[in-house]
Amino acid sequence: FFFNDTATTEIYTEQIVGSVRCVQETELQKFRQIMREHNINAYLQPKGDAHFSEYPADFSERIKFISNFSGSYGVVLITEKEALLWTDSRYWLQAEKELDQGWELRKLQLGAQTWFQFVVEQYANKGEFVVSYDTSLLSYDNYKTRSTYFSNNGIKFEGKDTNLIDLIWTDRPAEPSAKLMVHDVQFTGQSVTERLEQVGKQTLATGASYHFVPILEQIAWVLSIRGRDNEYNPVCMSYLLLHFEKNGEQISSRGTLYVRKSKVPEEVQKHLQSFHIDIKDYNEVGGDLRGIDQKILISKTECNSFVYQTIEKQDLIINCTGESPIEKLKAVKNAREREGMRTCHVRDGAALVRYIAWLENELNVNNNTELTEYSGAMTLKGFREAQEHNQGLSFSSISSIGANGAVVHYEPLEHTAQKLNNKEVYLLDSGGQYLDGTTDVTRTFHFSEATDEQRDAYTRVLLGNLDVERVLLPNNGRMSGSDIDILARRRLWEVGLDYGHGTGHGVGYFLNVHEGPLGISKYRDYAFSDGMMVTNEPGYYKDGEFGIRIENILEIVAKSDGKWLQFNNLTMFPYERRLIKGSLLEQKDRDYINNYHQRVLETLTPVLEKQNDQLAIQWLKTACAPL
Repeated sequence: FFFNDTATTEIYTEQIVGSVRCVQETELQKFRQIMREHNINAYLQPKGDAHFSEYPADFSERIKFISNFSGSYGVVLITEKEALLWTDSRYWLQAEKELDQGWELRKLQLGAQTWFQFVVEQYANKGEFVVSYDTSLLSYDNYKTRSTYFSNNGIKFEGKDTNLIDLIWTDRPAEPSAKLMVHDVQFTGQSVTERLEQVGKQTLATGASYHFVPILEQIAWVLSIRGRDNEYNPVCMSYLLLHFEKNGEQISSRGTLYVRKSKVPEEVQKHLQSFHIDIKDYNEVGGDLRGIDQKILISKTECNSFVYQTIEKQDLIINCTGESPIEKLKAVKNAREREGMRTCHVRDGAALVRYIAWLENELNVNNNTELTEYSGAMTLKGFREAQEHNQGLSFSSISSIGANGAVVHYEPLEHTAQKLNNKEVYLLDSGGQYLDGTTDVTRTFHFSEATDEQRDAYTRVLLGNLDVERVLLPNNGRMSGSDIDILARRRLWEVGLDYGHGTGHGVGYFLNVHEGPLGISKYRDYAFSDGMMVTNEPGYYKDGEFGIRIENILEIVAKSDGKWLQFNNLTMFPYERRLIKGSLLEQKDRDYINNYHQRVLETLTPVLEKQNDQLAIQWLKTACAPL
């Protein structure tokens, strides 16, 4: 929806409509006054922070503050007359519900007008026009590309070292202050020395002596530390500068971690010092980069333009070609990490079984009509937190009933969540963080009688999921997610259905639930290799009625002959038999599902017995009975 707002029109709202906030003077009016004071015509605000985090800490949620949109991806452009949000198909329905008055949704999709094309088409060659932005929120690569594009069209692209939205955000949350922790080698399976040596080899091979690391999960991985600056991603706002020297066959390393010193307890200090890593304040990074006198390896797509341009001797920069060394190394799990991912999925599966068994009993036996999407998600959180090595959730649970299931990244809120019931489809996408891994699982349920349309769509989604899982790929260093995305969709395409998001993403190890460089979509061409982890999550969404998604985490495994790659499904939870349409299954599909269910039953039953949950044990037996 679109509510027009201009700088000369005052807008007041007296009540909450949907999720629109009750305000007096709009934040847009305040911000446009700031724009006038700074002599700019448009302001660009991307989602994220200086490290391009998908889920930034609350004090970096500027788009949510200015527009009320809370999705994990978006780009905002504010002019004197327009307030526009661009986001992808995962968030279209959510944005329509959340955006404040005065905002317009622009749908990001192939062939659609982008924010920078909008600026040129509307304002090029119409006198001086200045687009401003926060230099810490745009990668150097993005900055260079947009600067050239705008310059060629007579528009000025002017960076600022402060964020103008912060000038009106009077109640902006403080930066998180939680302490760092050491991720012990019993869980990582690899010492920091080994990881630094791997990074050093790749850095020196480029001709560089320094390697600058601005991405938070990369820093956490290479130093075996974890933070709590975000509720779901165990990272800490920081930069890392590494220096390597080769002495004969040996590679020596030293480095500096730039972080708020108050976040570094003594245990972490000693841990870092043992690997020759000094600690300096977060804001000292610019001064040290200015003094660089040797070649430095840096990714212009990962480093923000503010930090990148502090390096005065630009001829010393060696830009990464493709993915940075740590991004590539982190994607391939070692033996301990692979073991951890398998075992944490067993515990996580037990938690999910306990929740669904409890929920179905509440709805169908106890006739509980007071449960909501939010209270259900909180109950599941409690079951996860009771599991060994749990460190919280890996993202906010998508607990969605009926029409809310069609909102791909729906998040239930305590005071607006819908009541759960046994008459509608229930989509649940959730995950946990564990010292020995990260989980992300989606299942779709119906607790009574589903319609034929729902069963048909669910079964096609399930078959697409299984087609991806069952495929064999040549282990030739070239096969990627773009080669198999069609397998997840073809059963839906047979009847003219599809879904708008990608089919899968990489997964961290007690790190970010969404990680690169691999994935499954027509755009993901990073080659698969033994030891990688990727999700498999096709879906179907009928706006206003229901949503369906089935997600497993797949371990990529080389067959014994080394010539082929196959997928090992780590997720331990049965499919919804009430939603399976048997007439769409071939015998091989039925056998495959039954074999998987038998494995789930045999794996989870001992865990549930140890936790003495008889309700869950009985539910699991019924759910895993042969089709």
